[in-house]
Amino acid sequence: MSAVVGDCRVAAAKPGKSGSLMSKLWMGMLLMVLSLHAAFAADALEIGIWPYMSTQALLTTYHPLQVYLEQRLHRPVFFVTAPDQKTFVERTQKGQYRFALTAPHFARFAQLDAGYVPMLRGKSNGVGLLLVDKNSTLHDIEDLRGKVITLPDRITSTAMVALLALRDHGLEPERDITVHYSISHNSAVLSVLRGESAAAATTGNILEQMPDNIKNAVKILAKTRETMSAVFIANRDVPVPEVAELTGILLDFVERTPEGVKFIKDRGYQGLRRPTETEMQALDPYVIELKKSLAEVP
Repeated sequence: MSAVVGDCRVAAAKPGKSGSLMSKLWMGMLLMVLSLHAAFAADALEIGIWPYMSTQALLTTYHPLQVYLEQRLHRPVFFVTAPDQKTFVERTQKGQYRFALTAPHFARFAQLDAGYVPMLRGKSNGVGLLLVDKNSTLHDIEDLRGKVITLPDRITSTAMVALLALRDHGLEPERDITVHYSISHNSAVLSVLRGESAAAATTGNILEQMPDNIKNAVKILAKTRETMSAVFIANRDVPVPEVAELTGILLDFVERTPEGVKFIKDRGYQGLRRPTETEMQALDPYVIELKKSLAEVP
């Protein structure tokens, strides 16, 4: 996601007194624009959001929150993302995001290795889903033997729990079933609708955020393990009062505004609350798998 603040092109003036005067006027205007641009950029707050859906879908989904944050903070707010999950994790670990909304095991990794501070999580847990076309004749996981399944990026917890579910039912990837990986959850689900795979994995929370034409075209084949819902985190360099301010504003949004109530209902999170350290520690096995996958992905 990106925002173009402004663009200015200056044409060369003809020599002479009038040209010299015009040149000075253009230069003055240019300096003023650049000064305003720099002030705008310096004042803007960027919040990272992990690319679990396409950029356009994320822009649409988080627009109400962006508007509210700008009203409360009295400054420009932008949600920024990355071209893929791995890049987003790498940028997070480098401390490039002041605040971020990220997958739970990404949040724990950032907490352990980069000093990020967990702020808020969805009240409800996410439930992993295996989806098929609504007209599919498949009835259970065993029916996927010999078929193709598309998962979101291999470093997502959704992919991890989906693989565990397959193995729990005696389906070994690349032996009993062909596994493809997609850049996002919605593209994984779309692969089913395009006939490219027999099934796809996502979560109930993320499925709720997809357009009705997608939700109505698929059905649940099976549910996998629950995982913690998304987590807001703060960079370790952010002052405690600023973290507290944004935490309070986010809670106000989902609890006290009609737009926020709808926003959180559409996410399926049932509200926001602070995660406990015990909950964060429970993500450690996923962090171990995450590090292994990151080492394997070029």
